[in-house]
Amino acid sequence: MKPVILDFLKTIALNHRGGKKILNTSDIARELGISQQSVSRYLITLEREGYIVRRRVARGEEITLTEKTFDELKDQLNTIRYILSESNDIIVEGTLFTGLGEGSYYISRGGYVSKIKEYLNFEPFPGTLNLRFTEEYSTFSTIINNIPGFEVEPFEQDGRKFGAIKLLKAQMFDAPVGVVLPERTHYDRVLEVISPSNLRSKYGLKDGDKIEITIHKEG
Repeated sequence: MKPVILDFLKTIALNHRGGKKILNTSDIARELGISQQSVSRYLITLEREGYIVRRRVARGEEITLTEKTFDELKDQLNTIRYILSESNDIIVEGTLFTGLGEGSYYISRGGYVSKIKEYLNFEPFPGTLNLRFTEEYSTFSTIINNIPGFEVEPFEQDGRKFGAIKLLKAQMFDAPVGVVLPERTHYDRVLEVISPSNLRSKYGLKDGDKIEITIHKEG
């Protein structure tokens, strides 16, 4: 979201009461020091992207904020907390689920294995542990995607192209693990965890288990 649109959304949310707000474009234009045309354009953008629901009323427009707006604001809050934090760790929680079964194939490719060994100092078990962020931590996805990590460039093997990934150092159950962030992924708000061993078998894990993982920030 563009900063100017985000600031506009925050202005609406700041004065939001009872789930709805009556807006008059000329009033909000005067309050923000922008044109009515800009206000109308921003409202169209927010509605199109699912942040608000608009309804024409006698005094102007009735604006209802959607759940997507509150997720965005939570994301902004968590990002600020992350920036201000002096800790080199970020702790999140996810629910274990069975993925598409592609992890064992991709993680065993030599171009990934050599880089994982270089950065994480272990050879990964051929497979990933998939954690979908629990509701409380769902907005941490953006933060984690922006944490500096170890970049693995795209490569070719056996006539097939493999995409770039980013590796992060992490800890789970007091054991060192890694987090894989693929450049392209089928999942949303999911962490793919790698380890030297089969984590499901080692810890007796099953789908639906809630698992805490500590991700280490670099630097």
